[in-house]
Amino acid sequence: MENQINMAKGMLIPLTKETAELIAQWEYEAPYDAYSFRGRSGYLLNESTWGTEQFCLADGGLILGQAACQYEGGDLWVGWSMAPELCGKGNGAAFVTKCVNELRRIKGHSGRILLRVSAGNKRAIRAYEKAGFRYEETIQDEIAFSGHMEDFWVMALPSPVTVRGERRKT
Repeated sequence: MENQINMAKGMLIPLTKETAELIAQWEYEAPYDAYSFRGRSGYLLNESTWGTEQFCLADGGLILGQAACQYEGGDLWVGWSMAPELCGKGNGAAFVTKCVNELRRIKGHSGRILLRVSAGNKRAIRAYEKAGFRYEETIQDEIAFSGHMEDFWVMALPSPVTVRGERRKT
């Protein structure tokens, strides 16, 4: 597999039993192993959320990543995971941008998009900033399924607005 993948060809599609089971086996190298799905995939395998809250970014038969979203008021909260073999190779910002564009298309969402990221995950923070997300606040939260509390950044992508016929970020 090449170092950089053309994320532009990827499309968000609803999870299926096969894609969810594949993603449920993903493991990440330290120090990112807290984000591994293996043994922690209850929500991922919840079929009632496939196509409404949970999707995979696919290019044909190649699974590039997983994306999940939930509304809170007018904001869309997102979380995603890129396929482990694509991580650390300069694909992050393109992956995030593609997922954002696809979620906006699928959900018809034109409001803010929010995420939370471990304050220590500098690699992810750089990718989010390159994709247009900005720091909002620091909160205490648990690394999923770990029982370990730590600082997380809440980051926001502003709503796109139309200005004189052009779409621009606010």
